[in-house]
Amino acid sequence: MKHHYNYWIGLHHDTNKPIGGVKQIHRLVEALNTLGRKATIIQESTLFHPGWFESQVNTVSLEDFMAKKDLNPKNDVLIIPETYIKRIGKYFKGIPKIIFNQNGSYTFGAPNTSYGKNPKQIIELYNHKDVIHVICVSKYDEDLLVNSMGLGAEKVSRLINGIETNIFYPGKLKSKTIAFMPRKNIMDAQIVTTLLSKQSWFKENNWELLAINKLSHLEVAKQLQNCLCFLSFGHPEGFGLPLAEAAACGCYLIGYSGLGGREIFDLAVRNSSGEEVDYGNWSKFLSACQNLDKAMTSNSSNLSTSLLQTAKEISIKYSREEMKKSVATSLERWEAQLP
Repeated sequence: MKHHYNYWIGLHHDTNKPIGGVKQIHRLVEALNTLGRKATIIQESTLFHPGWFESQVNTVSLEDFMAKKDLNPKNDVLIIPETYIKRIGKYFKGIPKIIFNQNGSYTFGAPNTSYGKNPKQIIELYNHKDVIHVICVSKYDEDLLVNSMGLGAEKVSRLINGIETNIFYPGKLKSKTIAFMPRKNIMDAQIVTTLLSKQSWFKENNWELLAINKLSHLEVAKQLQNCLCFLSFGHPEGFGLPLAEAAACGCYLIGYSGLGGREIFDLAVRNSSGEEVDYGNWSKFLSACQNLDKAMTSNSSNLSTSLLQTAKEISIKYSREEMKKSVATSLERWEAQLP
């Protein structure tokens, strides 16, 4: 009978702010549970739930977890986010560990945090004897980890970031609304939307802007289903979950890929349903939006077909089922390294 391990996933900064990486850790735990493993999230409070998405997972408080005396390297595995890298030496020495790198750009330190060490020390921690595997969520990050950091393909697995296709799907009617999320790079969002609102074609053709903020997961989906376009200001991004969700809702994508979201933009551009913008190029946002306006006028039927095609491909490629398959494949790889 195959031995099944207990997985403990570090997420002990309890916050109810909508953060895609938090939701995806819950989804990883759900996938591990459906694959017959026992997976538990380590939180500040056992009873905490972010509240903006649906999830039912096992949890334990950080205090109770750190007080455990029965963890065993033959039975237990600890999964930690890339931002917890300095904890490798503090979390139960000798227990196998997996680094869950959800944003390659945060590998050596995230903005406004103090977890980072110098690059040499970070690379050494990724090669720590307790680290048996590294998982990531985008092609960009996989290349960084495998090739640039020299971890090698055998030590890195890329998971599919699954989206909820039961709520993120194209709406029946699209309004001339351009949605955006002001959570990241708010100054860029303010500048671009202000400039947009002053364009003559924008006002004459009755376009509207919609800031999506502080909404539940379901409410975000309903807003995106009604919008024709989504502006992305996220940079850097580990994957760009809002991009995938907006595309799945049939939105034309314009903006920053954040590097991690480049694979989504590549798909959209290939289907003529999106235009990537270099970071900081505000004028490109305006010209891309005007190109969309012209496409609406010249051939709205072709545009609609392109958007629906992209939505279909996104919903297949980044489904919860595909995520589960990718977790199963990765699981097999890293469990082969366990006692």
